[in-house]
Amino acid sequence: MNSENRVVIEVFGEGKTDVQDEARSPTPEPPTKGVVPVLVHTLCGRPVAMLVKRYGRLFMQQRGSLKQKARSAKGQARISGSAGAVFVVDSDGDLKGRKRDLNDGRRMEPGDFPMAIGVGHPCIETWLLADPAAIRRGLELPKAPQTPDEPESLATPSQDKRKNPKAALARAAGQQKQDLSAREKERIAVAMNDLPRLRERCPQGFAPFADEVEFHIGPLF
Repeated sequence: MNSENRVVIEVFGEGKTDVQDEARSPTPEPPTKGVVPVLVHTLCGRPVAMLVKRYGRLFMQQRGSLKQKARSAKGQARISGSAGAVFVVDSDGDLKGRKRDLNDGRRMEPGDFPMAIGVGHPCIETWLLADPAAIRRGLELPKAPQTPDEPESLATPSQDKRKNPKAALARAAGQQKQDLSAREKERIAVAMNDLPRLRERCPQGFAPFADEVEFHIGPLF
């Protein structure tokens, strides 16, 4: 790809599920690793020009509040010359508070720079759990599994080890463990095509995130 045609988006998440294993000094690459880069790419119409830099656990382990991290992410992406930024975290039971922190941090960093924020409620696995057909395709199951009609009503993993989105997703995949691997979740994300259904089943987390990406990041393509 001609370097003049590429559009680099810096993607910030909390760990392997969100952004896979990020390097200490991320370089632009295709949006094929991690649930968040894959979904951002899909929401933008899967543009060939999109490249991403992935920041996860190493970035989140830096000192400062979530609000300060959101501000830092926006400033870092702008200074590095990237076209935009995306920042996603889990609600962990505090959806309003985490949305407020991300939004406040974004506002604290001056400048008209495209940045989309999102909160998986209660965690990002909820988004994957909302699309049984994608689970079937991504994991090559014989049929689509049964999943909760309202996945956002499940408990956080810290509240209930069995009745939470991570465990429910593993059971939907026919596995007895409490969580799927990051690669398995990535494969489900790649297989997700029914975004209107995802918006409908995750109105508190995914729908607002999709709006953010389509408003702030989509126009870059």
